[in-house]
Amino acid sequence: MTKSYLFTKQGVQENFNLDDWNSIAENECRLLWVDVRSASPEEVNDLARRFGFHPVAVQSCLDRYHRPHLYEFADHFYVNLTVVGRSRRNNHGLRPSELHLFAGRDFIVTISLEKDNEPVDRALAVYLGGSSVCSRGPMYAVYLLTQDLVETYFPLVESLDDEADKLENRMLDNADKKALAQLFALKRRGFELRKLLGPQRDILTELSRRDFLFIEGEHRVYFQDVYNRMIRIFDMMDTIREILSGSLDIYLSTVSNRLNEVMKVLTVVATVLMTLSFITGFYGMNFVHLPWLQSPNAFRNMCVFMTVLTAGMLWWFQRKGWL
Repeated sequence: MTKSYLFTKQGVQENFNLDDWNSIAENECRLLWVDVRSASPEEVNDLARRFGFHPVAVQSCLDRYHRPHLYEFADHFYVNLTVVGRSRRNNHGLRPSELHLFAGRDFIVTISLEKDNEPVDRALAVYLGGSSVCSRGPMYAVYLLTQDLVETYFPLVESLDDEADKLENRMLDNADKKALAQLFALKRRGFELRKLLGPQRDILTELSRRDFLFIEGEHRVYFQDVYNRMIRIFDMMDTIREILSGSLDIYLSTVSNRLNEVMKVLTVVATVLMTLSFITGFYGMNFVHLPWLQSPNAFRNMCVFMTVLTAGMLWWFQRKGWL
């Protein structure tokens, strides 16, 4: 589905006939915005013919998810941006999709294979809300789109940060196997999110530092601001990675301490039983003359002796701090 908007000082003309694009009169403020949702190959190829898009960029629009990249041509440039949404079907809860964007001196074309695209809707709302925005040109629309995309990343990262903090507290209270499984799931989600956003950061770096024909003056400041926000996201992700690594250390330390406690108790029990086994084994030898062997109270005396010996050993272990 293709929608077109022609922004001029006189107002906005929706569903503009693209056949008239090259023949309309020049005026001081003119911007054509073409938005395509659930794009079909026929629609993309038709736009490529009208605007003269390069075949490599067109093929990138038709293919499924690619690493974000940017191509600069003589009269326009092309960039595909990553839209990250939530998904219950995916094991990591992330669903990446692409927003393809062509921008020239007086036009902008947004193409998406998805039916809904909130960043484009919000950016269009800004342009539809005021005619003065048209004078800022297409690069301001690109700035709005990139800014909104970066803002959509914050809830994902903040959610991961909250879960990492809760997991760290849980590890301190009860480091069990379920907590360990959750830890590895969060580490995997953080890795996938970083893998998706890393190339996006590179694109924003190019937009903020590279010399483009259409990025001039205040536009550079805008893209620098978006890049700074992206850096903040990566700083948060680095902090999350450190929290998860610390949680793993807590788990390993807890398991090790728990094992040491168990081994300490078992060692004490084995030491006591070994001593008692020595006594019972000694009196179990086939000799006639042994102390207390012929006494009528031999069994009682031996039980009392072993009880006192066990209590003495436990007291000694407690005094040494082994219990």
